[in-house]
Amino acid sequence: MEDFNKNQAIFILVILNLIFFISTVSLGRQVHKNKTALLRETNLRFDLEAKDAEFSKTLGKAEEKIKTLEKSLEEEKALYYEANKNLLETKEELDKVNKLKEKLEENLKDALVKNKK
Repeated sequence: MEDFNKNQAIFILVILNLIFFISTVSLGRQVHKNKTALLRETNLRFDLEAKDAEFSKTLGKAEEKIKTLEKSLEEEKALYYEANKNLLETKEELDKVNKLKEKLEENLKDALVKNKK
């Protein structure tokens, strides 16, 4: 009976060791999977942060370019309005000159008609 108890105790210890070994291997696999997932996530975060920094630089450059273009546009508008104003003034002067020319032509015709008589 003592042999049976010893064999039974050894069998129980072997089974407990197998259970412990299987659970340790299982836990090791799970830890490895978690570590791999953590490394992937960390690498992904670094990549996203690098892309974010690059995007921020690009955005800053684009905003500066937009400001420059807006200033240029305002200058062009001012030049356009000034040119348009000058054009209108020139047109008014041309209309005045044309009216004077027409009056002079009428006066000249009248003078020629009077001279013929």
